[in-house]
Amino acid sequence: MIIEKKEIQNYVLDVTISVEKEEFDQARREVYLKHTDSYPVSGYAGGMAPLDELEKNYGPAVLYDEALEVVVPKMFSGFLSSEGLRIVGKPSMYDMKFNEGGVLFSIKADLYPDVKLGRYKGLSVPYRRAGEQDLFERAVIQQACMNMVGEIPPHMIEQKLNEIIAREKLNVSNEAIYHLLADAEKILSRGYAAAGVNRRPSQIKAESMDLMVQTVSEEHQDDWQEFFKDQVKIMAERYHSPLPEGYDEELQNIIDERMKEKNEMDKDKLIDEIFDSYLNSQALTRDEWKKKRSAQAAREVCVDLLLDSVAEKEHIGVNDTELHEALENIGSQVNMSSEEVEEKIDTDPVRWKLMRDKALTMILDSAVTDEEGRVKRLKQKKAGTAVYGGTESL
Repeated sequence: MIIEKKEIQNYVLDVTISVEKEEFDQARREVYLKHTDSYPVSGYAGGMAPLDELEKNYGPAVLYDEALEVVVPKMFSGFLSSEGLRIVGKPSMYDMKFNEGGVLFSIKADLYPDVKLGRYKGLSVPYRRAGEQDLFERAVIQQACMNMVGEIPPHMIEQKLNEIIAREKLNVSNEAIYHLLADAEKILSRGYAAAGVNRRPSQIKAESMDLMVQTVSEEHQDDWQEFFKDQVKIMAERYHSPLPEGYDEELQNIIDERMKEKNEMDKDKLIDEIFDSYLNSQALTRDEWKKKRSAQAAREVCVDLLLDSVAEKEHIGVNDTELHEALENIGSQVNMSSEEVEEKIDTDPVRWKLMRDKALTMILDSAVTDEEGRVKRLKQKKAGTAVYGGTESL
């Protein structure tokens, strides 16, 4: 492996790596053993044919694709390890060409920033861990983050925002009221159209919200379809009376089609639809929602950087038994064995999560209560003045 180019600007790595012919041929031999059924050669047992015989039978580029899937991540991972670099998210290969039997490829990747730890052990906060655990822990971590010096690259905040939106989408998709709201928006919009009523999307969204609230507050969750039909008819008649002949039947068809549509809808598309309905209920666009969550994302990134740096400084590791137990826990939640989980997911994030948990425990276990500060805080709180660092409102 030869590093042809290495550039780092604004925590973005741009590297070009050359894999020589001998290295690439070795990768082809290794993957050949895993694909013997696909490349039989007369006169040779499976996996025993030399490369020149494989090339005679299947062409000079035989096993190139399979070898690339192995050699590119292997060489890039080796480069990162040798340089002591850690990337954020997935790298992007933007160029590749074959060169004298080897391969040359270029990759861009976002890097973790350099941070300088301040004091993180023995921190003192005006909260007691017993009885005020949540406030105690947040105050300790906030103080440790404030003691740390470093720059947060925009790409880390963007990635964290994507993680936050994924979590919130999942949470929202499990809430029945937002499913009901999404149904109300679709059924009311199509119900108006069938009645010949023209309403602006903003009006339909507001009326759908009212319809959902009425359904929940009046406890019509079990017979919501009949309730929807009655309410949509009343609303449509306000703007178009009399209603077209056969409107009742058409409205039932609209509801039935909506249920069929949801059952056949791609899971991710349905989650997006439910989440959009949730945002509508908050009078937010996706961009507005992301803007509101930017500060939260920045805080979470600070905590990640803090815990990663502490884990590195304190030489905190995760052994195979701990990783296996974590994979078993994940598997139990999705009805899979730890081996199946390991085959299907990248275990590095799991390992990092375990190391962060250990680092967090170390920081919290070393923290103490500032009793004088606690008394002062309680007096301030009783008097209605601001409390320590605004922690209680975080």
